[in-house]
Amino acid sequence: MTDTTGIATVTEAARRAGAAAEGFGALAPAARRDLLDACAAALEAAADGIVAAAADESGLAPDALRGEMARTTGQLRLLGAHVAAGRHAPERVSAGVAAGSADVRTVRVAVGPVAVFAASNFPLAFGVAGGDTAAALAAGCSVVAKAHPAQPETGRAVARALGGVLPEGVFSLVEGGADVSLALVRAAEIRAVGFTGSLTGGRALMDAAAARPEPIPVYAEMGSLNPVFVLPGAAGDEEWAAALAGSVTRAMGQLCTKPGLVVLPETPEGEKLAEALAQAVAAAPSHRMLTAPMARAHEAWGEAARALPDAAVTAAPGAPGPFAVRVPATRLTGELLDEHFGPAVVLATAPASSYAALARTLPGSLTATLLGTPADEPGAAPLLRALALRAGRVVWNGVPTGVAVCEAMVHGGPWPATSAPWSTSVGTAAVDRFTRPVALQGVPRGLLGGFAG
Repeated sequence: MTDTTGIATVTEAARRAGAAAEGFGALAPAARRDLLDACAAALEAAADGIVAAAADESGLAPDALRGEMARTTGQLRLLGAHVAAGRHAPERVSAGVAAGSADVRTVRVAVGPVAVFAASNFPLAFGVAGGDTAAALAAGCSVVAKAHPAQPETGRAVARALGGVLPEGVFSLVEGGADVSLALVRAAEIRAVGFTGSLTGGRALMDAAAARPEPIPVYAEMGSLNPVFVLPGAAGDEEWAAALAGSVTRAMGQLCTKPGLVVLPETPEGEKLAEALAQAVAAAPSHRMLTAPMARAHEAWGEAARALPDAAVTAAPGAPGPFAVRVPATRLTGELLDEHFGPAVVLATAPASSYAALARTLPGSLTATLLGTPADEPGAAPLLRALALRAGRVVWNGVPTGVAVCEAMVHGGPWPATSAPWSTSVGTAAVDRFTRPVALQGVPRGLLGGFAG
């Protein structure tokens, strides 16, 4: 495999992506589907080596990574089938409305080369061949993917698999630090950016993209609190303690949909469930985090939480691990409403009558969750509406971790969850980010074949 590190590599990869863009964008959707299917098959053939590299670099369990590989190949096939069926570009025609009784027809065209930044917490499903790459390829865009610095061998192994399938220039891998990231966003050939990571990293890429002579969109998924509201009827169900603790501590709390805040009613049942949940979180097993800086940040949050007024931290003795922070809802400001990557959760009790007002004060999130019984439903409507304004996905009686890859999924949300709350990075609508509409007025029918989507 050729060298993938450094600014010169970015320049060359962007040049190749630009040279390949028009031809790849002109491919019939069925041909793109076939290439995505071939990419999925190539990843499956190389799965053992890719999973081994990812397990070594991330500390994630091989079984979990094999499941992630299935999701990765599944979304490649799903998005390929979606565009081949034409569902990404539904026909819109206004007959005879323009000058000379000309028809106006909307088509969609690929935006051009896309820069994709791999995430560390899903080395495969959100990695260099993850959802952003799958969506861009399905849209007809060439891709320059940047491997995550913590998982270089994983990125290289995936890139080798794709390199044997895709045409020259359609997919390239680059590696490096912040200088490489900024150079990639600034490369003249790049027309859009897909990013999953921290708020600081996403904002830096957005600023660089906006400062270009010709600004480009950045579709960034960043920090998310993912609040959970327990309604009074559900507070009596102690099984929610184990379910929520599992969601908080799964993968050491390093999931973008991890519940960061659980609000419980100021009732005896709510207090009992809060205590059971705190104990279940503290007792959860732990393993190493994805990177040393993430582990240090988790430890620092534990120390800061212990120093907060009116806060009580429940944690197992010994090395930093999972913990819960209990505070009154009146204290929910500042750090308590920030995303904290790692197996930690804030628990607050409040009168259920105040839930909707509290929800309106929360930052934008990828998810929001309501736990309730049929008896809770009549009073839940104001809270549901409030949460729909603050999140991209609202869950009833479930946990937010685990995102189905399907037609109707929305994995997005208001700032700071994402930079583009009208979009999704999961599901078939993810393709829409990397196409744009063009109105063809009076164009002869015989020329429309080049605009098949």
